[in-house]
Amino acid sequence: MKIHGDRVTMQEVAKDANVSVATVSRVINNSYNVSEKTREKVLKSMEKLSYLPNSIARSLKVRTTNTIGFVVSDISNTYHISIARAVEDVIAKHNFNMTVCSTGNDKERELSYLKLLMSQNIAGLILNTTGKNDDFIIEMNKYIPMVLLNRKINSPEFVGDLVGTDNFNCSYQLTEILLKMGHRKIFVVHGPLELSNGLERFQGFVQAMKDYGMDVGDDYPFKFNGEFTLNGGYKAIEYMRNLPERPTAVFSQNNMSTIGVLRACKDFNINAPEDVSLVAYDTVDNLNLMATRPTVASYNTQSMGYKAGKAILERIENPKLPNREFIEIPEIITGNAVGVLVK
Repeated sequence: MKIHGDRVTMQEVAKDANVSVATVSRVINNSYNVSEKTREKVLKSMEKLSYLPNSIARSLKVRTTNTIGFVVSDISNTYHISIARAVEDVIAKHNFNMTVCSTGNDKERELSYLKLLMSQNIAGLILNTTGKNDDFIIEMNKYIPMVLLNRKINSPEFVGDLVGTDNFNCSYQLTEILLKMGHRKIFVVHGPLELSNGLERFQGFVQAMKDYGMDVGDDYPFKFNGEFTLNGGYKAIEYMRNLPERPTAVFSQNNMSTIGVLRACKDFNINAPEDVSLVAYDTVDNLNLMATRPTVASYNTQSMGYKAGKAILERIENPKLPNREFIEIPEIITGNAVGVLVK
C-alpha cells in the first residue's frame, strides 16, 4: 500500500482495481456509465490506497476558507460539547468558524465526513478519530493541519498535535483507590482497545491490579467492553448480574459508560456502596445533584478546548511545527459510592 511519499496516482488505483484509467476517472466524476459493481471496486481501491483526486489535492494546497473541521465520535456527549464551545470561542476571535461532525464511531460515516470537509477546503481539522481510517487520515494530513482529540494516530508519518488526558496514570489512580479500600474483584467497563485512550486506560487498570498482586489476563472474569457508550455501560451491568461470582466494585472508563452503569444500577436495585462501589473516568453532568455519586477523575474540558483551538490556529499559521502533546491532569472528586470492603 502506497501511503507516504509521493501521492498515489490514478494509474495506481486503476491497476489495483484491475480497470482502466478512464473507468477510474468516470467513478471520480460520478459518471453513470459505470456499473455499481465496478464503481464499488474502484472506490475500495481509492480508500485502500488513500487516493486523493487531483481536483481535491490542488484545492488543498491553497486555503480559500476560514473553516475548521471538528469531527468527534459523539457530539451529544457533553464532554465534546464543552470542548467544542471552548474551541469556537478561541477561533472566532481570529475570524475562523467551525463545522461540527459526529461519527458515532462508524468508519464509513467518518470517512464520508472527512471527504466532505476536504471538498469544502477546510483550513484545519480537530479530530477525535474512530481509529479505522488512519491510512486516509495520514494522506489527508499532508495537506491539512490537524489536532487530535484524545485518540492518537499511531504512525510516525503523522504531523500534528494531541490534546488529551492522562489516561494510564489516572486509570491507575482510580483503580488504586478501590484496591486501598480492600477491593480485589473489580469489574472494569473499558472502551475499545483498538483506540489509544481505550487501551491506555485499560493498561492503567491492569498495572494497578498487578502491583497489588492481581493478574488481569484473558481469563479475568470481571471485564466488559462497554464501547464508551451509554448502552454499553448498561449492558455491562446486565452482564455483571449474571456472573457466578459478583464483583465488589465497578470501574467505568468513560462518562457515557458511567451514565449507563448508573441507570442500570437504579433499574436493578443495585445500591452503592452497599452492594458495589463505583469509580469512573471522566465526570458526568450535575454529579453533585445525584443521590449516587461515584468517585471520578474530572477534567477541565474548557481548558482542553482552549488548547485545541490555540494549537490548530498555530499549526495553520506554521504547518512545520514539531508534534506536540497537551495532556490535561485530572482532579479526583470523591463521591459517596465507594466503601471499605469488610471481610
